[in-house]
Amino acid sequence: MTGLRRRAKLAGMALSAVAAASVITAGPAGADASDDYPIPHRIIITECDTEQYMAAARDTSPVYFERYMIDRSNRPPEVQQLAFDRIHWFFSLDPVARRQYSENTATNVYYEFVATRWGNWAKLFFNNKGVVAKATDVCMNYPKGDMSVWNWV
Repeated sequence: MTGLRRRAKLAGMALSAVAAASVITAGPAGADASDDYPIPHRIIITECDTEQYMAAARDTSPVYFERYMIDRSNRPPEVQQLAFDRIHWFFSLDPVARRQYSENTATNVYYEFVATRWGNWAKLFFNNKGVVAKATDVCMNYPKGDMSVWNWV
């Protein structure tokens, strides 16, 4: 019985040594953004404006659009305006600046100030690759600047 205990103890020590060596030799954690995190690549490169994208999302993923608009309508008017202004600012950026924004939001939890007022302020735009893929495939077929998309009942 003592031989079995001794072998178990040696095996445990060997596993601990391997685990310690793994931790010591590991490189720094990579917190940078990938092509689709935190913002899907298709949103970064789209040439559609905010309203074109929203209209496409409304028609291709109506459940997600409705959830976003309900959540938005439950926010104070100043928070709704803040999110409106911020997403328009994002869409005004070129792809390089959008990619940098994605990098900044991935590596600094405090970078996106709108999220401190409404955690899901950009959910329709950033949080679901499937919604983004479907909407960006057809958004160019919608008119630019159609603000009626924001008037949700």
